[in-house]
Amino acid sequence: MATNDVRVVWDVLKKFSQEIFVRVGFTPEGAEVQADVLVWANLRGLDSHGVLRIPWYIELVEEGHMHARPNIQIQKETLATLLIDADFSPGPIVTVMAMRRVMEKARQVGIGWAIIRNTMHQGAMGYYSLMAAKEGMAGINWVCNPPNMAPHGAKAIGVHNSPISIAAPGKRHRPLILDMATSIAARGKIDLALDKGISIPESWALDKDGKPTTDPKQAAILIPAGGTRAPGWPSCSNASPAFSSEIPC
Repeated sequence: MATNDVRVVWDVLKKFSQEIFVRVGFTPEGAEVQADVLVWANLRGLDSHGVLRIPWYIELVEEGHMHARPNIQIQKETLATLLIDADFSPGPIVTVMAMRRVMEKARQVGIGWAIIRNTMHQGAMGYYSLMAAKEGMAGINWVCNPPNMAPHGAKAIGVHNSPISIAAPGKRHRPLILDMATSIAARGKIDLALDKGISIPESWALDKDGKPTTDPKQAAILIPAGGTRAPGWPSCSNASPAFSSEIPC
């Protein structure tokens, strides 16, 4: 452990986080869900999707972009599907609710599927697919949002880096789980680098002019998984490998 690292007992951190969310207007139940998703990420070394996000969430609530007590409505429903308007809910609150509903549908008819619209940041998507795997089901979740990533061969934003998670039960073993963005590194990894005051690999992001950058402050365009051969890019032999950073992909 580095000398500047701070270790906190996880349940104390969760309680502290929960109290913060209650203070900004969440219900106690909603605050518990929100805190649990964040601390779950920290416990797995995904600090980019953990309590680092709290100041941003508070800012979203205070500016009116995220509703601490949303009016979540099910707009359409069939035996196997749901369409949910989240009223700009904190992501974990509506997504946990949706997972519980579709898991019940899966128990009854073999499959459950939900579309959530008008929701805010959902945190680490693996939390939700793992909910299904723990109940003996296969779970899949992904996110669609406004563009934040360059398509292959481009230097400008054109598509979203749509995080996806898939989990399946493991019988005698722990569930098998995939949790990834379709960019080389999630945006949260860049935010974490900014928080730590360290540089990022040149292969993670482009600046606003479409040039590779190692400065997290200048990172404006995510790079797709597999990289891009846009003009101005270094050759593969000179590019910084994604795993060379202090921040894991």
